[in-house]
Amino acid sequence: MATALLCTALVTTGTRSAGSAAQTTGGPQGVPARAPAEEGFTIIYPRATENATDPRDEYPLGLLRLALDKMGARYTIRPSGTVMEQARAAVALRTGTEVTLLWNGMSAKLERDLRPIRIPLYRGVLGYRLFIINKASQAKFSAVRTLDDLRTLTAGQALGWPDVEILEAAGLPVEAFRYDLLFRLVGLNRIDYFPRGANEIFAEIEQRKADAPDLAVERDLMLVYPFDSFFYTSKANEALATTIEQGLLKAYDDGSYLKYFNDSPYIRQMLTDAHLDSRRRIDIPNPLLSPETAALPDKFWYGR
Repeated sequence: MATALLCTALVTTGTRSAGSAAQTTGGPQGVPARAPAEEGFTIIYPRATENATDPRDEYPLGLLRLALDKMGARYTIRPSGTVMEQARAAVALRTGTEVTLLWNGMSAKLERDLRPIRIPLYRGVLGYRLFIINKASQAKFSAVRTLDDLRTLTAGQALGWPDVEILEAAGLPVEAFRYDLLFRLVGLNRIDYFPRGANEIFAEIEQRKADAPDLAVERDLMLVYPFDSFFYTSKANEALATTIEQGLLKAYDDGSYLKYFNDSPYIRQMLTDAHLDSRRRIDIPNPLLSPETAALPDKFWYGR
């Protein structure tokens, strides 16, 4: 739907112990699928924004380190040298260039093209969608009572996000733009709302309050669909995928995954500030779920 470690100098794989993160200004072309075991893993994830920090990265990066540390893995972590939209990042990961890992929404297509680690990173709360709106527009959202009412408004989503197809399948008008641009378009009333995960929306508004004082979290509504993010590697990088997968399962078994989730400031803020129980809930299906993801056990999902 969460501050990233952005990079200023290349650190060679295996020169840091477990729990470390490397920094660089340049993203490699032709990234090796995996590093030799004695050297550890080079993990390069897509840089999503030109900003020096991105609050969306803090939660998945912390969870990634938790999984790798559970397995005693050696690794370095850094973002790509250039900003990459999710669609481009998925292609780069599949072809073994520029990145070695990404986190992205559940999608049957991505799960076919890449190697998914089928453990929801946010326990499904990314499917609890609140809206970033222009604060002057609250009245028209307060008047929304049904899915048909919501269909009279236009949503914005980022290029390459699976949410675009989910909203379109429900008959909701949606336009796709670069992520950074969406906040400006809401402020200018070019689009009516930007649905965001309940766990990330408050941090995004807080980060931009100086430059976008007209933005607010809509007060009354909640759009819900089965959705979350997975870690993905390339199919050629089974060693990394298996290590992360086994580390996450260990963290579930010993309680450290749930502790990390419950202690996250973004999750805590969601539970205290989002007021999910008092919002009007509008449910829509997710036609993009693979049968394997739809069958995931309840323990991986918040509220089940």
